[in-house]
Amino acid sequence: MITLDTIQLPQFIWLNRIGYTPFVCTSEFALDGSQHIEVATKQAGRSIVLFSDGESINLFEALENHANTKGATSFNLDINGTVFNVIWDYREQPISGVPAINYSDSAPDAVDAITIKLITV
Repeated sequence: MITLDTIQLPQFIWLNRIGYTPFVCTSEFALDGSQHIEVATKQAGRSIVLFSDGESINLFEALENHANTKGATSFNLDINGTVFNVIWDYREQPISGVPAINYSDSAPDAVDAITIKLITV
């Protein structure tokens, strides 16, 4: 079970769980041509992307409202008992989805392809 702050997300999956490295590296060449490489452990900044094939409009609006009101305020993200301190990743659109029904005058009952972008702090 995934819980974002107080919002339960039972149908969401963690897309980028695999392939993460906790290290960051920079390299440069000195004036004499020697290479200097620095490696350090990341203290924060892990990207977490959650995805659901489809959810109710009420859940999507609750998530969208959360993203639009939290700003830089951190909150807990619990993924199967592992708790991360996160903020919404505003470098790109932090939440997106596609209305399940695309009628010009109709409000959708559901939203498909919901993507949530967070970052650890």
